Formats: sequence, C-alpha cells, structure tokens
Amino acid sequence: MENQNIRVRIAPSPTGFLHVGTARTALFNYLFAKRNNGSFILRIEDTDLERSKQEYIQNIYDSLKTMGLKWDEGPDIGGPYPPYQQSDRFDIYKKYAEKLVEQGDAYYCWCTQEELDAEKEIALKEKGTYKYSQRCKNLTPEQIDQYKKEGRIPTIRFEVPARRLKFHDIVKGELDFDLELISDFVIMKSNGTPTYNFAVVIDDMEMKISHVIRGEDHISNTPRQILIYEALGAKITEFAHVGMILAPDRTKLSKRHGATAVSEFIEQGYLPEAFVNFIALLGWSPADGHEIMTLDEIISSFSLERISPSPAIFEFDKLNWMNGQYIRNMPISEITDRAKVYLKDYDLSVYTQEQLQTLVAAVREPLTKLSEITTAVSYFFGDTVEIDQEINNNIVKTPESQKVLQEFLTFADTLSYNKEEELHEQMATFRKSIPGLKPKQVMWAIRAALTGRVKGADMGVIISLLGKERVKLRISNAVGV
Repeated sequence: MENQNIRVRIAPSPTGFLHVGTARTALFNYLFAKRNNGSFILRIEDTDLERSKQEYIQNIYDSLKTMGLKWDEGPDIGGPYPPYQQSDRFDIYKKYAEKLVEQGDAYYCWCTQEELDAEKEIALKEKGTYKYSQRCKNLTPEQIDQYKKEGRIPTIRFEVPARRLKFHDIVKGELDFDLELISDFVIMKSNGTPTYNFAVVIDDMEMKISHVIRGEDHISNTPRQILIYEALGAKITEFAHVGMILAPDRTKLSKRHGATAVSEFIEQGYLPEAFVNFIALLGWSPADGHEIMTLDEIISSFSLERISPSPAIFEFDKLNWMNGQYIRNMPISEITDRAKVYLKDYDLSVYTQEQLQTLVAAVREPLTKLSEITTAVSYFFGDTVEIDQEINNNIVKTPESQKVLQEFLTFADTLSYNKEEELHEQMATFRKSIPGLKPKQVMWAIRAALTGRVKGADMGVIISLLGKERVKLRISNAVGV
C-alpha cells in the first residue's frame, strides 16, 4: 500500500443535510487517506436535479469542516480532475455511454415505463422474479424508426453477461455474485442523466480513485460497477464495505430515534471533537482499546482491517458520556468561548471574562451537551430568581429555613465576596452556627433562596459571582422582607 497512490472520495447527494452515516463514511475515507499520505476528495453527486439544493451543498461543506475533515480536491477548491460536481459532467457520461454502445456492451432501450411495468407484472405472476427481457437488444432498423416516429426517447442499457463475478472486499472478504440474476441495467436515462451506478464508475475512474470505502448497502451495486470498469478496460478500485449504523433498537437509524444530521448534533451541543471521536468508533476500534482520542491519534491508529463487518449500534448514552468527558477536560477558556453561543440570551457584560470562566467551570461537571449550560447558569443572571412552587413550599417557606435565611440576611453583610477561600471558611462557620439543624439543611435553604434549586454550582462561587446586593435582595425576597 505504501507504493500505491491512495485516492479516496466522499460523494454525498445534496438532497438533505449531511447524515451521520455519510459523515462516518467520510471520516473513514479521510482517516485512510491521511494514514497513508493519500488524497481525500469531495465530489457532489447532484444528478437528482429536482431534489438537489444549494443549501444542502453548503450544509455538506459546513458539516465536514466542523468535523475537521479538510478535502484536498472538491467543487469549491478544484483539483487535477474537474469538475467535481456531477451536474457539470453530463457530457463526460454521454461520451462513455456511447462508447459502450459502439463496442457492443450496451444498447438503446426504447421501452416505455408502461411496457416495462406490464412485462414485470407478467414475469412476477409466472416466475415470481423479474429480469428484463432484452426485447430492445436486437431491434430492426424499421422498429427503431417506428419508435422514433412515436416520439420515444431511448435509455441506454448495459448488457450483463451470464457468468459469476467474484471480488475481494477489504472488510467483508470474498464476495460472489451470480450475474444471471441481474437484469441488463439502465446507465443513461431518457432525459440524458446518468444513473448512479454508471456515473459513480466514470467519476471514480477519471478521478483515479484507488479505494471505495462506503456502506454495505452498496454491496449489491458493486457487481454492476465492476462490469462497467471491465467493459471500459479500466483498473478496478479496491472496495471496502462498512457495516450499517443501527439505532439502539437495531432498526435503521432515523429521526424517530433523535438527531440524524451532523449539523443537528452540533446545534444540540455536541462538541465536534467528541462527535468525531464517537463516530470513529462506530465499526472501528484501535488495537490498544483506547476510546478518548484526538483526530490525529485516530489517524495514526486507523486501518481498514480493523473495521468490523458487523453493523454498529449508535448508542446515544455513550455519545453523551463521551461528550461530557470532552466538556470537562477541555481548557476552561476554550469551553467558555464555545459556550457563549448558548448564552446569547443573557447579558454577559455583567461579568468579566475571568468571572465567566469561573461560572462555566462551576456548572460544567454534570453537562452531557454544551447546550444544557443555558439552563444550568440561569440563576447567575438577573437580580431575582424564580423559585419552583414545590421547592418554595417544602424548603424555602418552612419555619426552619426561614430562621436560617433571616440569620443569613444579617450575616451576608460580613462576607468576603471577592475572596473565595475566605468565603468558603465563612460559610462553614455559618453552617455550624445554626443550632438544631444539620449543615445540609442550612445550605439547602440558602441555595434554594439564591438559585431556586437544590442542586447546582459550588455555593462559594454562586455567592461570589452574585455579589452582596443580589445575595441580599434574593434572601430578602425569600423571607418576605
């Protein structure tokens, strides 16, 4: 492999936002290219002109960039084998299709859809299976003229030979197909657009793609593609078909299970580094068993041989765990900057950058998604705080808590708000100063009055950041002063 010029590609169809399955395929291609000093190519397969949209192309660009996957060639940056968008390559496909017709490997098919449907219905009734009858393969000139007069526009079909086809798949091993079960297939539609199986071969052939790494749902396409390579006398790429990504219930991952597009995961607060780390482990594992890895570490460990042929299960719990690890371990300055997009509804100017970092550090421990910080920090903003009715009745308004809060209202004047260590010592002294109550009961009363919650950030941080005026105002509101 060291002597081979490694060239791989990701070729998404811009008919929707970049799906996590396509993203995983892109990642595996990228990892393989970078591990072997090869090239990673982005190609846009937009032959479905009706459903393809520019906003989806932009989403593909943005999602791959967010994941840190930089392509070496593509529609936006060019390269040695342009164009990199299929809709700009129709003349190329036409040229190769006509060549296949001239050399006898393909033929014009004048059948209407109604005729094909009727033929299929009869075959299914008689044999239970359908294979195109090749009725257009040996038409007379008179028959062709008649079809032209009727205004029919032909498709071009590739003739499938009656033999077995075997090939080695890097992930799946040896695969064997009986070509007698495969119909002569259309390579060019009557409207002049190529079919997937034809366009992908021409593109991969012209762009010198060495390895095709893709989902196992494409295995059934591979025999057709190999036949086109053979007919054109081209070098056949190496194939590696990766197991599908399934939901926890082992069905196809879909929107009913949650987010499926890369951009959706990022918007929900999954860090790109964690997301990439997680999807890299969907079907692949490093030899040393490590799970938390940077992109560079994954590249240095990656090999196609360590990809499992079995389906991978998308475990949302594991993604949440991994994302939480990244949130907790990222430098506080960086995670604070990233958190700001989720804090845009708050007036951040009330705090210095250093105070914001203290605030984020205080609340990040339990977070699984960075978006959860929006709710986690709410009590740090505004003069007053809303207290849940149940917490108000069961904690704040009890006689014991009211006594604590009244005592604390006076004690609050003596606190060292800008000296966190002294503040902790002062709060410890106050906890012990209330007779007949456990320290936990004392702190619950104060926390509930200041934050409206019974759990949250360190109390020293809360009091320090709120400051004397807001602390006294919230305590006063809680005791009705």
